[in-house]
Amino acid sequence: MKFFNLSKRAKIVIFVIFILVFAYLNYSYIYVPRNNRIVSLDREISTLNDKIAEGKRIYARLGELRKEYQDLIEKMQFMEVLLPKEKEIPEFLVMLQETMDEFNIDFSNFSPQSIIKEQDAIYARLPITMTYYANYFEVIRFLDRLENFPRIVDVRELSLTPDREKAENVNVTMTMFTYVLMKGN
Repeated sequence: MKFFNLSKRAKIVIFVIFILVFAYLNYSYIYVPRNNRIVSLDREISTLNDKIAEGKRIYARLGELRKEYQDLIEKMQFMEVLLPKEKEIPEFLVMLQETMDEFNIDFSNFSPQSIIKEQDAIYARLPITMTYYANYFEVIRFLDRLENFPRIVDVRELSLTPDREKAENVNVTMTMFTYVLMKGN
């Protein structure tokens, strides 16, 4: 009970020191950590609100994105017709033969070569060398049909030699490329 025997001034000084120590401890160990936590949570709330807003924007475009996705699926299916996943030489030869029959063209040589793989490309080129005999105008119509073929056909080299017996006929040697979608793509 010596505290009660102290002067009033000493009691006030001790009380003020006690209040200051209490305020310092409260500020250092309670207020500052909680304030830092509040700032951190405010940043997290702001980030989450941004993500929610982005999610709402995406959700608002969901119908549009689904339609775009469906369009891309259809485009991919169409491209798979133009770029088959395998060589499919027999099917290509049948389509080519049917087209040539339509234009009264007889081919004497059909030689598929080795596939040429392009670096960093999703496709490979299949070169085909072909020799045939036909009327000049039928050759032009045939080449026009190749341009609109169900598969991509790229005629690179074309050599026409006139026939000595019939002036309107030509011997044609050409190299064309058809394209193949690479496996794993």
